Amino acid sequence: MAKQSKRPKQSKQPKQRSAETDAPRKGEQGRLTSLAKKPLTWVVGVILVALGATFSSGLQSMFAGLLPDGWSEPGTGIKVVDVRRKPVSGPVLIPDPAEARFENQEDARNSVNDPDWEAQHEWYASGRITWEVTLVGRHSDPVVITDLRPERTGPCTGRLEDGVLVDDIPQGESQKIALKTAIDAKVPQLLSVADGSAYFDDGAITLAKGETVVISIEATSAGPTCQWVLEADYVDHGERETMTIEAPGDRPFAITGFIEDRPYELIWGIECDHRAMTPEEASSRAIPADCQ
Repeated sequence: MAKQSKRPKQSKQPKQRSAETDAPRKGEQGRLTSLAKKPLTWVVGVILVALGATFSSGLQSMFAGLLPDGWSEPGTGIKVVDVRRKPVSGPVLIPDPAEARFENQEDARNSVNDPDWEAQHEWYASGRITWEVTLVGRHSDPVVITDLRPERTGPCTGRLEDGVLVDDIPQGESQKIALKTAIDAKVPQLLSVADGSAYFDDGAITLAKGETVVISIEATSAGPTCQWVLEADYVDHGERETMTIEAPGDRPFAITGFIEDRPYELIWGIECDHRAMTPEEASSRAIPADCQ
């Protein structure tokens, strides 16, 4: 408790207040008396204040619900909608045969093209693969992707030669931003499929709010086994930002070289629908009798 100072002794003679001093107080008392006689005024005032606070809070909640997460935060102007392997875009090698138990050729192909299966199993693109990355803009101000490049997560190693191969053969091209890269090159970069130029040397990708772009990336390896991710540089709200794009399961993309003579353990190919073939059967020109 704060220490209080003593009050000076008061004179026994009553103090006389001037008319000027009493006038304001009488006015204040008059106003208080007037309000006290009107309790409805107090009630209405309290209700209006409460309604105003509730309405303001409700508007904030409503608009927050309509806007996507991160709609105005720097560095959140791009969202990765989807990352998936393009169907029939090259052979897939599964090193562990126990993870390649398929019922038939259709099951094998559907599995290696399923992002959930991809995320839960160890597998490598064999020789070539095409990834499709779908991005969407999230901010009212356009977001500009100034560079997109493959970055290896470590040194490349020797080619994988054991496992089960699903021969998912490429069939045609898509009408998208088509890029390609040799992951086993000294410095991998994304090139235009159309003319072989470095796509982001003279170009960029601009995304307005709600605008979507699908980037098709054909990756190859002549032999080594490499793991890699995509690094994207972009300008968002005037600030330079970088984001990393990974394969399903939040892990690096992976590729190894393709072996022409196919010394793999088993091969799911188009020649036989209901079972996998041996390397000798797959290399032979003759279709196995039970596959005809």
